[in-house]
Amino acid sequence: MLIPKKAAALAAGFVAVLSLASVAQVPAPAQRSADTLFVSDATIDWIEKSDVAALREGVIEKMELQIGMLAQRDKPIGVLHREIADLTVKKAELMVTNVAAKNKAEAQRDLALAIVATNARLNQRKPGMVSIEEMRKAEAEVKVAEEMKNEAVEKQKLDEADLLLARQALDEHTIKAPFDGIVIERIKGPGESVRANEAVVRLGNLDKLRSWAYIPLEYADRVKEGQIVELQQRLGGTPGEKKRYRGKITFVDPQIQPIAEVAVRVYAEFDNPDHELRPGAKATMTILIGTEGATASPTVGSRAPVGLGR
Repeated sequence: MLIPKKAAALAAGFVAVLSLASVAQVPAPAQRSADTLFVSDATIDWIEKSDVAALREGVIEKMELQIGMLAQRDKPIGVLHREIADLTVKKAELMVTNVAAKNKAEAQRDLALAIVATNARLNQRKPGMVSIEEMRKAEAEVKVAEEMKNEAVEKQKLDEADLLLARQALDEHTIKAPFDGIVIERIKGPGESVRANEAVVRLGNLDKLRSWAYIPLEYADRVKEGQIVELQQRLGGTPGEKKRYRGKITFVDPQIQPIAEVAVRVYAEFDNPDHELRPGAKATMTILIGTEGATASPTVGSRAPVGLGR
């Protein structure tokens, strides 16, 4: 039986529509050439980001930094009330400088040694002048005085350790930045109580960021740590989109991810001295295959992308 031409045309059109729909459901593959791999869906992320916590329980006395201010490593962010900690340090310092017990023990030892020497001389002149019990008692007092001195020395060492602990506790009343960064969020303020290890501020380092993306499994063995990556962030059509940044691949995830059938995740790091790259922004990455060991200049400029299939 012959199929009418109109029915055949409709059937062909229906098949074409189904084919286009099925193709549209598959994510667009990464563009690649012989020496480059272009990834269109990368995400810029922090490398160093931390909720900085107070090491001690207490009440915040003052905050040195506000949102948007730069923090320096090991410099104060805030301070807890520390009056008791100050007094504890002063008490520990007095205990360390107290040498009365040691001096007393040394004096008792010297006295006991003098008595032992006197007893010996008397018995030399006239045997039996000092009884054996008296001589043993004097010798025992020397040993007691020696142990009293040792006890005083050990006590002084313990006092020195207590002083170190007191100073450490006092230092922990100051909340310090663990790295150079910018204050993203202030979680606690002056007058508020905090528990030990409770976050006070959120700190992020913009000087160096990373991007991550998924690449096809077939490229997992060709993309290696140390290869140069060119990054271009997407900022809604602003002039900053034209600028390109160079970094290096720092990690190729060995685990296969169920993304676009099969893919692996890669990470690249970029210097960001002018803080133009923004964490959370989407970006495109061009991985230059076979560039391990090459030097990556921080910024490429606004030239045309490499390996985009022009």
